Amino acid sequence: MIMELLGHEDYLRILLALRKDGGGMRFGQIEKLMDLNPSQVDRALKFLRKGLWVGMCTIPTKGNRILVEYRLGKRGAAFLESFDSFRAAARQRSSTLGSAEVSALQSLSA
Repeated sequence: MIMELLGHEDYLRILLALRKDGGGMRFGQIEKLMDLNPSQVDRALKFLRKGLWVGMCTIPTKGNRILVEYRLGKRGAAFLESFDSFRAAARQRSSTLGSAEVSALQSLSA
C-alpha cells in the first residue's frame, strides 16, 4: 500500500494538509484547499481510510445533522515522519538526483 500511496501525489498532499491543520478537515475543505474535484477527493479518502492512513470523526450538530471530519491516523503520522526523512535526504543529494526532481518532491504540500 505504501507504493500506491507514493504513486498518488493527491493522496500525499491530503495527508500533509491534515497534519498541517492539526485537527480535522471536512470533505469540502479538502476539496477547496487541494483544488480537486469531488471524485478525486472521494477516491483519495477511500484509499486513505482503507489503509488506515486517516480516520473519520463524526460530530453531531443541531437539527439532526452530522458533520464528518477526516483526521490523520497514527499510521499516516508514522508514514509522514518517514517521508520527511526521505525528503531531507533527497534535498541533501539534489546534485545527484537533479534539482527539478528534488524541487517537485519538496513542493508537495497543501
